Amino acid sequence: MILVGASSTQAPSMSVFWLSQLWSFFMSIIWIYMLANIIVDALVMYECISGISAALLGLTVLSWGNSVGDAFASIAISKRGFGEMAFTGCIAGPVFNLLLGLGLTTVRCNMILAEGIRFENAWTNQKTKLTIFTLMASVVTLLTVIWLAVTNNFKMSRWHGKVLLSLYSIVMIVILVHSALN
Repeated sequence: MILVGASSTQAPSMSVFWLSQLWSFFMSIIWIYMLANIIVDALVMYECISGISAALLGLTVLSWGNSVGDAFASIAISKRGFGEMAFTGCIAGPVFNLLLGLGLTTVRCNMILAEGIRFENAWTNQKTKLTIFTLMASVVTLLTVIWLAVTNNFKMSRWHGKVLLSLYSIVMIVILVHSALN
């Protein structure tokens, strides 16, 4: 596109640059959408082949793959002395994913399905049990972070990290045991 608006003696106009940037942005969204669909299809296929529950795959493979970039960015930011920015990024990323991702999903499902998203009885459906447990673990983790921050005058220390890692370990163990028993 830039070659179309350029000549050998002058750069392309700003409108050509603007269109090129806009085109690049939309193409990156399309690529992300396509790759996300491929990843989800691969996880569903792996679930069918291995018998591992979707909740466990979501909490491990999908969430780890989704969070690796954020984790490296937060580590790099905190090493440069911007701990507050790294901490905020750790909280803001999942909040953005929940609000936008779950919000758009809910709107789309309610446009397609008249009855919306329905969860089966959590006491009889194993997949729904894990989904509700995951949601409750997320709420407990958020409340724990808030409690740790407020009770310690918004200063996070090493033992706070140990508490959060322990909480994550407990959630993973419960899901692994539940998946192994069912």
